[in-house]
Amino acid sequence: MKLLWYLGDWWSWTFFLFALLLMPVMAQGTWNVLPVIFSLSLILSLTPDFKKYQLVGLGSKIWNEHRRILVVLCTLASAIGALTVQLWWALPIYAVAAAWAMYRRATPKRVGYTTTGSQPSNGFGWFPRTLAGQAIYRPQVKAWGAACLAPAIGLALYRYEDQIPVLGFLGSLCWALTAVALAAALHSLRVSLRGYTVLGGSRTVWARHTAVLGLIPVVVALTFSAVLGKDGGLVAAVALPSATCAPVVASLEFLGKKNWYLFAFYAVLIAGTALLCTQVAVPAVVQLFLAVAFYAAWALTFPAYIRRANAHRGGMSAWMGIS
Repeated sequence: MKLLWYLGDWWSWTFFLFALLLMPVMAQGTWNVLPVIFSLSLILSLTPDFKKYQLVGLGSKIWNEHRRILVVLCTLASAIGALTVQLWWALPIYAVAAAWAMYRRATPKRVGYTTTGSQPSNGFGWFPRTLAGQAIYRPQVKAWGAACLAPAIGLALYRYEDQIPVLGFLGSLCWALTAVALAAALHSLRVSLRGYTVLGGSRTVWARHTAVLGLIPVVVALTFSAVLGKDGGLVAAVALPSATCAPVVASLEFLGKKNWYLFAFYAVLIAGTALLCTQVAVPAVVQLFLAVAFYAAWALTFPAYIRRANAHRGGMSAWMGIS
């Protein structure tokens, strides 16, 4: 499973698994056959990228084992999605498709050297081919994007809970998955700092870039609350919790003996703001100002916090066993 975790394309696989869970609910009624066709296509065709296995010297046997694990995950997600709308007739179809996909031994498409003009992917993705682009922006944008995906889907599902009660349960499940995504973000932050400093980067520069990328949860939260809620009060109420997301996660990961007083400073600011908002009716404009002031205070002091942190060991990710 550890090999599958590192070699798998979990960003797209997570999207597909969520789609398998939600499509039967969204398309129930006349269009029930469409999610069934989509589920069957994923069960029978979704496979890991064999090029990654070739790069580390692994053959088709390991690839087939991982493919079968992916078949099981897709089948379970499809069955759960069908059960939420009592789509009983789809269950035996999924079982037969999964049995066939598990039984057959697929042959991956091997990629070797070529003299043609087509070249393999350089692996840089959409990010700049610079040290900051690859060591800071690439892992952190993916980590914050994944951390925002689960609560965003949960918020969207809660929006339609009155029409379809089962969406409330699925929304709660998405919110629970947020904890897993935030744990992955802890690990990504440490790997990012370690890689950037090992290759000669400055901790101060890393902290400044990280403070900018920490605005991703804020932007996503404000956008979704504005689109779904259409209420300025809701946007202001969401601004404060989202503004504390990146500071809390990053500060917890790099907390140590030499920077604990700055962490205490952040904790006092958060506690004071929370106490003020619970005891007094704070206007929406003031809430937005408090969110901006707290984030600015954290961003300005975060470089000093990181300069005193241990980049190579410790942190919440090590305590949780994921670093």
